[in-house]
Amino acid sequence: MRPRIAVKNGKVFETIANGVHALVRVLTWVASGALGIMILFVVANVLSRFLFKKPLPGTIEMIELVSVVIVFFSVAYTESKRAHIYVELLVSRLSRRAQAVLASMMYFLAAVFFAVMGWRGGVMAWSYLVPMVRETYVLSIPIAPFLFVVALGSFVLALETLIHVFQPLPDEERKEG
Repeated sequence: MRPRIAVKNGKVFETIANGVHALVRVLTWVASGALGIMILFVVANVLSRFLFKKPLPGTIEMIELVSVVIVFFSVAYTESKRAHIYVELLVSRLSRRAQAVLASMMYFLAAVFFAVMGWRGGVMAWSYLVPMVRETYVLSIPIAPFLFVVALGSFVLALETLIHVFQPLPDEERKEG
């Protein structure tokens, strides 16, 4: 006897997908805030150079670290909107069914890749966290939290691409075909 999953109307996939999409939206807001912080750092550095003839120390380090948050917390959003670059040179000549099968296979491989990337990123972050050995050179900011950002962003991207394994074509293309 199979265990029952208590989900309204038996729409387990939709419930999981909605949960992943909600997490993606939260991470996107965090990435947007990080982008605002990056802008403030750049403006402060430019003003410091202009007014005091001296750059702010550690600005490049801060921009590097904030870039990690921006990239890894926003890439799943880009995938959820299917806005990544997609070259259709050969694929467009295939039938709709062949395109869907090929897309599902590619999404599955991408999900596996990003899951492994998240797993290894988490392992590396944990190894850096325990003795707290790695930090930035100028500001001495620990690197481990940013490796956890890489791991979380990669896992969420893996989940988003896994959702696309079961929905390989965008809604517009499914309605057309």
